[in-house]
This record gives sequence, structure tokens and C-alpha cells, in this order.
Amino acid sequence: MALLGVLQAGADPGYRYLRRLPAGGVRLAPHRALRHQIISALLEAGVLVHAAPRRLKLDATLSDPEWDQSNLEDADWTIYWSDTTRASLPRRLREYLDDIQLSMHNREVLIDAWTALGKAECLAFGEYALSAHRMDPKIAMAAESALGPLLAQRSIGQACAHMWWGAKNVASSFLRHGGQSGLAEREMLRAITNAYDRLDGSGRQAPQFQRHFSIPLSTFASAFLAASRLGDAYWHAPISEAAIHERFLESQPTLPDEQ
Repeated sequence: MALLGVLQAGADPGYRYLRRLPAGGVRLAPHRALRHQIISALLEAGVLVHAAPRRLKLDATLSDPEWDQSNLEDADWTIYWSDTTRASLPRRLREYLDDIQLSMHNREVLIDAWTALGKAECLAFGEYALSAHRMDPKIAMAAESALGPLLAQRSIGQACAHMWWGAKNVASSFLRHGGQSGLAEREMLRAITNAYDRLDGSGRQAPQFQRHFSIPLSTFASAFLAASRLGDAYWHAPISEAAIHERFLESQPTLPDEQ
């Protein structure tokens, strides 16, 4: 999923190099933190290597005091792959994802990927919501710790509604109390958890937000959808093994004696 995502996001036509990932280009992942995690994982696996003339060991590069995670998107990388299958690499990866079986290990990988994507979608939308309220987008990161438990009970679309409420409360708190150190971050987290508790206690459902035009579907999410068969449930269902298992069953061909 990660390799197919980077190929679609920035590989050259011959699938030999991964070009730098410009902010305005095709998104590898919804949020920069997940983009950096994906690229780092492929570097550590040896699938991506430094493009000449900067053939440095990864450990040496990351230990450089001037190195920053943002450099992962500003660099060009060589895709390390067999030349005999390089030209058909994207097709082979898609075929592999189409044929994947729901083993215990694969189920864990899909849940981890869905959780990472869900958090990234929410953080990206939270940054947009804060910007819309003239607040610092970085405040959205304060909600990261609450997103895992939230997404186990709410869909990504509903969690985005919580992020919007959090951004509104941060803006309101700023007007009342000014920019006290750490107050905005605490208010963001408090507003999200309070909204969850309030809705949970009343039995009402959070509104289902649709994907915002400023946060298009990323290439990693597209690869994940191919592997998970989730379809619309990716955005509209809470993150669970049951949802993935159900979609896998629906995607299986029906045998004649089962019709």
C-alpha cells in the first residue's frame, strides 16, 4: 500500500525515482505526519534509497542536526526494485492488493492503516477548520491523543464534526481569554472529548461531515481502499475489524450452490 501510494504520488514514468512531493501536488497521505511516516518506513525497508549524488546511509542522514522530517518531502529518492518487473510495478502491486486474503496479520495491518489514515484525515480537517477561524493550524495536533478512541466509536466523517466543534471553541476561547500559553491546545482537546461525552450520554448521533474539497483522497488512502474493500465505509463507519470483515465477505464471489 505504501509503495503504490508513493508511485502514484510522485514517481517518474519509468518508476525509477520518487520526485519531491510538492504541497500543491497529489497527496500521498492526508496529513504531513503520515506522509513522513510512510516515506521513512520505505527508506528503512530499503525500497527507497537516496538519489545520487547524496548516497548517504539513512542513519547518518537522520542524525544530521540540520535534518528535519520536512526534508523527506523535499528530497528525491531512487526506487530500489528489480529491473525485470519495474515497468509493471504499479499493476503488480494492484493485483497483489486485489488478491489479498484476510489473514490475522493482514487484518491487523489494515486496522493499523485505517487508524493512521483516520487520524490523518481528522488532523488535516482540523487544521483547515482552525485556519477558517483565523487560528494557528498547529493547534489541531493537540487532539491526536483523543482520535484513536474517538474513531473506534465514530466514523471519520463524524470525527471531523468533532474537529470543527473543537476549532470553534478554540476561536471562542481566544476571544474571551486571549492567547494564553497552552490554552488553545487544552481547549481543543477538551471541546472534542466534551462533545463526545455529551452526544454519548444523550444517545444522539454526531453529524456526518463529507470530505472537504481542500483535503482530496490521498494515494495511500486509494491503495488502502483497494486492499480493504471498504468503499464508502472508509469514511462513514467507525474503525473496526467487523467493518473490514463484512466488506471482505461482500466482495467474495457467490458460488452457484449459494445463490
